[in-house]
Amino acid sequence: MDFAEFLSTELNNEQQKAVRHAKGPLLVIAGAGSGKTRVITSRIINLILTEKVTPTSIIALTFTNKAAQEMRERVQKSIGIPATPFKNNSFFIGTFHSYCLRLLKKNAHILKLDHFSILDGDDQISMLKKLVDAHCPKKIQPRQALYQISTLKNNLLNQQETLIDPTVQELYNLYEHEKRLSNCLDFDDLLIKALELFSSKNFKTAHQNHIRHVLVDEYQDTNVVQNELLKEMCLDKKKFIIDSLCAVGDEDQSIYSWRGATIDNMLNFKKDFPGTTLIKIEQNYRSVKPILEAANHIIKHNQNRHPKKLWSTREGSNNILELTCMSGFQEADMIAASASLLQQKNELQNCAVLYRTHFQSRLIEEALIKKSIPYKIIGGIQFYERKEIKDLLAYLRLLINPFDRIALFRILNCPPRRLGDKFAEQFQKAWEQEPFQTFTDIAQKLLEDLKPQQKSNLEDFINIFSSIDLSFSPAHAINHMSKKCGYLTYLKEEYEPQEAEARIQNIQELINAARYFEEQGLETTEQFLQEIALLQDKINQENNTNERLTLMTIHAAKGLEFDTIILAGLEEGLLPSSKSLENESNIEEERRLLYVGITRARKKLILLQAGYRHTFGSMTYQQPSRFLKELPNTGIQREDCSYWKECQTIQFLRSFFGIIAPEQSIQTFGPAKKFKAASKKDLHSYPSTSSGRAQPLV
Repeated sequence: MDFAEFLSTELNNEQQKAVRHAKGPLLVIAGAGSGKTRVITSRIINLILTEKVTPTSIIALTFTNKAAQEMRERVQKSIGIPATPFKNNSFFIGTFHSYCLRLLKKNAHILKLDHFSILDGDDQISMLKKLVDAHCPKKIQPRQALYQISTLKNNLLNQQETLIDPTVQELYNLYEHEKRLSNCLDFDDLLIKALELFSSKNFKTAHQNHIRHVLVDEYQDTNVVQNELLKEMCLDKKKFIIDSLCAVGDEDQSIYSWRGATIDNMLNFKKDFPGTTLIKIEQNYRSVKPILEAANHIIKHNQNRHPKKLWSTREGSNNILELTCMSGFQEADMIAASASLLQQKNELQNCAVLYRTHFQSRLIEEALIKKSIPYKIIGGIQFYERKEIKDLLAYLRLLINPFDRIALFRILNCPPRRLGDKFAEQFQKAWEQEPFQTFTDIAQKLLEDLKPQQKSNLEDFINIFSSIDLSFSPAHAINHMSKKCGYLTYLKEEYEPQEAEARIQNIQELINAARYFEEQGLETTEQFLQEIALLQDKINQENNTNERLTLMTIHAAKGLEFDTIILAGLEEGLLPSSKSLENESNIEEERRLLYVGITRARKKLILLQAGYRHTFGSMTYQQPSRFLKELPNTGIQREDCSYWKECQTIQFLRSFFGIIAPEQSIQTFGPAKKFKAASKKDLHSYPSTSSGRAQPLV
């Protein structure tokens, strides 16, 4: 079918309006499961095919590389125009950070930036740790300081006018100074420096003349800097100046305030962008009606939102359970029993267990292991955070930027060169005295005072970099560097054969990644390093992951969906979190978090709360979550399963999941028990007479 037919048959009325909106600012409030990605990609296609817009005048900004890649593929499939972020003859679809990096590289002369490195989180911590050790008599945790510094920067706050720890204030200045000396930017700087570009009238005018259509995904996740960037892109003296801005988001799914995201950007959009058209997309294509009713009942208690109500044409019954367990142990066993039955139906991969915080997974994991149920926890070590990968990337960084102190001190003695901490301190002091010298200049000056073996080792280290031509492709540079510095030999000597081989395979995978990026247009090592610094996606190398139960926090589940969702720990202090209980705005975010968890479910939803949990060595009573009282009175089966035996649990869950029990099992269990649904009052007034640890079901 042609695109016009696609619009009229595949999109609902609200989606069509959003796609066809021609001029001015547009805020699309797209509820969970309402097809927002389809709206954004269809809008891009419509601009190019129907409105005949020049592709290079379009940018679409996302928050993850995964989302950007999905959009590129959809658009490219429809119109045949490559949507790569690495070439200049196409429209841009990518993250805020990648677009800002692109602006900075093209306009480095305006801010006097040239060949800068990008610090990742570990680099920042390493830099701050050195500064704390050297300059701060009152010791502070580098991660804590980094969080405060990042918060200030993301909110465009002046650290001297903001009430922060004086030690952090001093560290802030030292940190910024050290970055300047090292010619490095962190991720926050990419946004802030891009914002500074718009202070140039010539740059701003040129950008607005060139980029006429801006689209933003997940607008509820934007922070202050990103919102200011969009205003600079679209406005001139508060007047909307480009052709269109389309922001798509849902404030009911704003759950990242701890990262700097602010719900105010959604709520104040009309004020920030005069003449805004507002379109609400409320039809949900994911979940059955009872699940949406539960979600709607929960979220309507929030005050800071655009009123809306999700609806679906998908009918359903017997879709939601609210279960009160005796303890966290029984809760875990209930999850394991559910997983076991789903495994029998070959539906284990279609189920996810969600919880508020990571520590909640321990009991669940133990129960799953006991029943031999395979599972995976979303998270773990990302590919580009593995030691061997970070080491080789540090070699490449130092090759491109000989002022990169973080990279130098990471690899100076890796592989071991008998250049210990004392020499590293000497190197650091010498460099501080002559900050505009390259690392090779400083190294040459220190050679004279070294012992023969150390001198030889340092000379070999210098020669590693002089042996590589800057014109080498990224893959060639990595391959050459790993051999020249003896890294492969080091791995074989340092680790057991199996682990050494795994690490060597990781290096080979890095070379494969470099080759892929070369094919996409990133032909230089500098470009490769910059793109790697932007990557956020985790690489999961587990085999047969589709046959495993998924465990993760609700935050990690954002954007995902499963046939069955099990939400654990619906208790005061867990959800809502104990840290949020004194602040109503925090309570609203916790409610949004539960809303996100509920709307991950397509067909079945199980809500679990424990009457007691093992805390600080004893069983303590758990107050049911206040959010449970906000659920509808109908459409939910409520049970107190505190004293159920395993056979009762299995029989009950078989009925819920629609599994017909074998004849023998029915005879063994005896007559089918009729479960009387408990009232909300019964379940939310759990007796506090029991004590001691509740026994697991198995």
